[in-house]
Amino acid sequence: MREGRTGMAGAAAGKRWTPIFERIPEEKRLRVLVAAKRAFARHGYAGTNVNLVARDAGISVGSLYQYFRTKEDIFLALIEHSHSLLASIIDDIFRRESTFLGRVQAILTVAVESSVNDPELLNLYIACTTQELGPMAAKLSSRIESVAAHRYREMVGTAIRNGEIRADADPSSVSFCLDNLFLIVQFSFGSAYYRERLALFLGRRVAARPREVIESVMDFIRHALLPESR
Repeated sequence: MREGRTGMAGAAAGKRWTPIFERIPEEKRLRVLVAAKRAFARHGYAGTNVNLVARDAGISVGSLYQYFRTKEDIFLALIEHSHSLLASIIDDIFRRESTFLGRVQAILTVAVESSVNDPELLNLYIACTTQELGPMAAKLSSRIESVAAHRYREMVGTAIRNGEIRADADPSSVSFCLDNLFLIVQFSFGSAYYRERLALFLGRRVAARPREVIESVMDFIRHALLPESR
């Protein structure tokens, strides 16, 4: 799951910007980051012109380069920040939901909500997976996936120990499959291509109803992972 909130003044991305950027008003920081997110989502990494980012944010190009040293720093700041928020959201879900199925359903729900509320950030993540960003692949994959991988393995391991899912389930494999389910559900509500793909498999009536899609995925997970006695 990839987080979709628009508040971008977190500390995680601070490593990517200069001290000058940290000293400007929060509203201005947010304006710059939202402008950058919009540009990358619409034009891709290679097609994004920092001049247009500066103009959209209402600042000069010189100011933008005082805030970020390179275009890569701007892009990675957006990615890193979104995943610091993702970690916070997953931790909050784990505090609120004590059961494996409750946590999975809550993650699916947030995945759908984030893709609907912030499709530009979702498109930014999709761009990360393309050949276009091959030179940054190692940096991106470690930042994008480490948050979810650690927490999902922990969730699955706890569920096995508690007898909630099959004792022979492998935490790493199950975590990988769950993350891919979360991703495809999120993509299906934020990307035109994946939306059509969803409709092809489930029909347009179900595809237009997020709750039914989530329930169908939950049903699959129950049959795949729960002990037979359940």
